[in-house]
Amino acid sequence: MSNHTRIALPARTRAGITPRRASLFTTLTCAGALAGLAGLAPAALAQEAMYTASATMPGPGNTLIRTQSHIFRFGSDPTDGTRNTTVYSVWNTVQLGLARDLSLTIDAPVEVENTTLASGQHDTNTKVPDVDFTFKYRFYRSDTGGVDTTRAALLGGVKLDTGGEFNADPHLGVVLTQVSGRHGWNAELHYTLTTGGTEDRLDNFGGEGTADALMYNLAYVYRLYPSAYTSESTGAWYATAEINGLYETNSDNEIHFSPGIMYEGRRFGFEVMGKLPIYSDVNNRAELDWAIGMGFRLLF
Repeated sequence: MSNHTRIALPARTRAGITPRRASLFTTLTCAGALAGLAGLAPAALAQEAMYTASATMPGPGNTLIRTQSHIFRFGSDPTDGTRNTTVYSVWNTVQLGLARDLSLTIDAPVEVENTTLASGQHDTNTKVPDVDFTFKYRFYRSDTGGVDTTRAALLGGVKLDTGGEFNADPHLGVVLTQVSGRHGWNAELHYTLTTGGTEDRLDNFGGEGTADALMYNLAYVYRLYPSAYTSESTGAWYATAEINGLYETNSDNEIHFSPGIMYEGRRFGFEVMGKLPIYSDVNNRAELDWAIGMGFRLLF
């Protein structure tokens, strides 16, 4: 999973993002990229969009390392009057192939937040959101020839909040993947049962308060090049388009459109993506204004 709760670290100031903060974000981004570059080995990357899960996974004994760097811009928060918040985040993911149809994914993001308060002052916070453990079990697979396939998988795991009072939020989901020629689809439903969180959290940007959360995602992946694979093909370029929704049991509901460009080779992948709101009915937290990001993937 990629929607996060928080573990606060003692790094608050009353100023904007200083050169030290910018340097921290740059360091985190480079560290994530270098971690991925450390593990080259011959293998094929799974066709998966940026924010929607797929029913693909590394083979037994293989490891997928993925890092995504983002800038998220949120508007005012109706619960405390803050004007806006900019979040600089690095999502670090390791996916382990345990068996032919079973994998374990570990997510450990790092974030720097800069909030403009109602008074005009700035509040800066560095944190590690919850560490997430997700098992993926593929219960259906039908390969009909070439790259064409239909697959389905169950997702289940827990998000661990170790900052302050310990919380463990279990989650369960299902994903369907279909690839036909140059076209691919992923559809995901994922429910998180919230056992912690507080009503007055300043850093609730979706799925991080006391309400349970349902993510509903749909992704379309189109192979731009090559038009057909040959024995000499070493990689492919894709255009992606996603609809990412988040409904919370406090009645907050938000839907984003997420376009992107992705390259996938046998060992290495690269992606550039963004987010724009297309529907928002949110009364208990700040709404997303926009987001941009880039990422790397390696399989070894």
